[in-house]
Amino acid sequence: MPVNDAIVRRLHQILLQVADIRGQIERGPKQIKASQTKAQQARDGVANCKDEIKKNRMEADRKQLQQRQYEAKLYEWQGKLNAANNNREYQAVKDQIAADTQANSVLSDEIFEILEHIDSLQNKLVGLEGECKTIEEDTGKVQAKLQERILVLQGELLRVEGELKAAEGELPEDFAAVYHPLVKTRAEEAFAPLDDRSCGGCNTGLPPRVVDQLRQGHPVPCSSCGRWLYRPE
Repeated sequence: MPVNDAIVRRLHQILLQVADIRGQIERGPKQIKASQTKAQQARDGVANCKDEIKKNRMEADRKQLQQRQYEAKLYEWQGKLNAANNNREYQAVKDQIAADTQANSVLSDEIFEILEHIDSLQNKLVGLEGECKTIEEDTGKVQAKLQERILVLQGELLRVEGELKAAEGELPEDFAAVYHPLVKTRAEEAFAPLDDRSCGGCNTGLPPRVVDQLRQGHPVPCSSCGRWLYRPE
């Protein structure tokens, strides 16, 4: 019994449904992974900001300790200045006090800049933590929604695969012998509709004789790409 284009059209529609559902199922874990990656990036941003704050605080503490050491030296130099025995010794101590005072002033400016930067980082951290919390909440919702969607799709896939099996069971034996090997290797790409006078799969122009056969409802393979062609609904 020859196969007609209504059967081939139906098979192709079901195969396209199967491919679409499987594609959606396969994308689910990738979408979950992408949302998890986004959440991890947000957590990394918070952690990096905290590390930067910690490093700046350590640097500020180091410079403040250095500043206290300069202040202690200045106190010592002041004592030596008062105890100077001659003008030369007095001037040398005075020059050292001036140098240490200048160094201490530079340290004060550096410490002030670091503390200002820490304040800026603290404000940035508040924003990053708020953003991270929102992203993590959204990630949880996305995961739950996608997992639920995957379960629905898996049920839909079983139903459509059942329809495909039933439709395949009605194929004439001679066409089934061609159909099964072709679908095994090419799946939904095994078929294509007639597109005016061309193959709907590879866009190759078809001879008038082939177009006439298709328009009469007789599927034929494309001589260029090997897809079985059928008349569109």
